[in-house]
Amino acid sequence: MATMPSSDATRYLCAAVQLNSGLARQVVREILDEEFKAPPSSPDVDLVPVILHAIAAQKRHFVRDLLLTLLLFGGMWSLYTARPLVFVVAVALCWVVVVGETVVATYGVVAHDLHPARFRPDALPRPSDPEARKRLEQVAAAARGNVGVYSAYKPFVGSGATVDAWTMVLDTHRAAAGEEAKSFTALEIHDYVRDQLRDLRTGEVTITDRVFVDGRDIRDDGRFLPDQLAAPVAAVDRALLRSLTIEPEDRARPYLCIRISGWQGQLVLSTFLRFVVTPRELFVEASHCLLTPVRDEFQEVDRLLPQPTVGQALRIGWRALRRTPGHLFRAPIATGAHLMGGATAELQRVRQQREILTALRFDYGAPTSPRETVSDRRFQRYFQKLDHAWYTEVINKRLLQSLNGFLESKGIDTAELSQRQTTILNNGVYVAGGGSVTAGSIAAGSGARATSVISRVANAARQGVNEAVGKS
Repeated sequence: MATMPSSDATRYLCAAVQLNSGLARQVVREILDEEFKAPPSSPDVDLVPVILHAIAAQKRHFVRDLLLTLLLFGGMWSLYTARPLVFVVAVALCWVVVVGETVVATYGVVAHDLHPARFRPDALPRPSDPEARKRLEQVAAAARGNVGVYSAYKPFVGSGATVDAWTMVLDTHRAAAGEEAKSFTALEIHDYVRDQLRDLRTGEVTITDRVFVDGRDIRDDGRFLPDQLAAPVAAVDRALLRSLTIEPEDRARPYLCIRISGWQGQLVLSTFLRFVVTPRELFVEASHCLLTPVRDEFQEVDRLLPQPTVGQALRIGWRALRRTPGHLFRAPIATGAHLMGGATAELQRVRQQREILTALRFDYGAPTSPRETVSDRRFQRYFQKLDHAWYTEVINKRLLQSLNGFLESKGIDTAELSQRQTTILNNGVYVAGGGSVTAGSIAAGSGARATSVISRVANAARQGVNEAVGKS
């Protein structure tokens, strides 16, 4: 199985599922155990080792929960038989169990196997279950594919919060002075813009063509779902992408995706461009999505020594003490769920299969990416904020320059574009409801207020640079 190059974000996600049992369950339940749904896209993250670490963590969590369940029942029995000393010992042993599992996770796995110098994405063995191995192949294929299947309101699942979006409609019938306006297709302007953006020098840049479809709308669409009792395809032919660019459809939308990755995968800006050409107008759509750094609590791997210091040991003991009541309360349920996991997964598969065969609609869309789940709501470094503004403004400016050059080559008057360009570069034009960015924080969600935010970040960045230059 081919894997993508590892990044810090991949290591941090592996650490996250080792340290957070809820996240480990989410990864296994929503990605590995879903036979019919598309895996999520996760830019600059290899999800295969993340899933393998989640499987390994769940096995360790089962041992912890089983021991806690036995101690819980032992403690209840001691209270029933009026043996307070046995109860005190049972409670103390519960804390010891949580401490032991935390030490194994923190220093036996995270500090050792996920250290930057020793991290190997392919170190963990693949599961023996053929269905699980097949699903891991699908996850790997999705990382290389060009199809995005979503299930919620936001189509660009896995790419983070939509931090800026703008659209414009330009009159292509008005000729420039002394010129004759020539007609063109969406494919022509698509290819021209793509070529003009190839030489960006801002972080690690990849440019791809992708198509996005709603998982609720592909039931009878053989292009994306050849088999209704299987997951959607991860990739389609380039010819289909180009034909969709020329003849747009409501439910299958092709985009030119420009992705800039910086800070070892900690900061990823994805820009999605779409062009629609009518006999008299050109419609341009641009959406910028941002993945912010992984939360600091999951970056602990870079701060751990090979052996715990006294201070770190005390922190582990205190953390275990705070978490013991919650683990103890959930242990019987978690133990039962683990023991019944195979039967539960089979019941879910049968239920989904029945829904596919009998219902009018089934949602094949991908779940939320774990990379989005662990993303911080704030920039963690001042220069990350500056780089985000830099990436966005460079793409906007280069895109608008490319549009201007293309229209001029077709003899079309660009005065209207010049007016729109000033608005976009100086003020921002926000049309999406997926999220917003302030000068130091990220706010994501369908209820986030739509505001013109990129300009504020960019202006703050420029002001900081100007002040620094003035002082020097």
